Amino acid sequence: MHSSRGFSFSNSVRAASIAGSNYNVANNQALWAVGWGKPSAGGSFTEQLRRFEVRSIDLRTCRSIYNEIAMTITDNMMCSGWINASGKECQGTSGGPLIHKNVIVGIRAWGEQCSLARYPGISTLVSRYTSWIQSNA
Repeated sequence: MHSSRGFSFSNSVRAASIAGSNYNVANNQALWAVGWGKPSAGGSFTEQLRRFEVRSIDLRTCRSIYNEIAMTITDNMMCSGWINASGKECQGTSGGPLIHKNVIVGIRAWGEQCSLARYPGISTLVSRYTSWIQSNA
């Protein structure tokens, strides 16, 4: 990637790798989501970048949950959140990274009802697009 302006790395600004085409995140792994989104429905957007922990949720479970409301989860997606607890994200986290062990594994895409306990957040699965990213960076 290229930037029109330079920047310095610090405790707050770090480089991250992107997931390779064979990178796999097992079920129930700790992931970090980053963004300026609302922490809850009715909440306010923040001016401070926030990060919060979520857990990876296997596609089979995620598909089963979203099938109840006729939403399709494809192999190009990954699911994360808390099955039995409310999420810490709402509107505004889309486009932000989903990070596993300092590797960007997902790009936050959408969620149902502000990531309530029943509905995991959905991200684009970076490993499906590694070649395209490298070709266009």
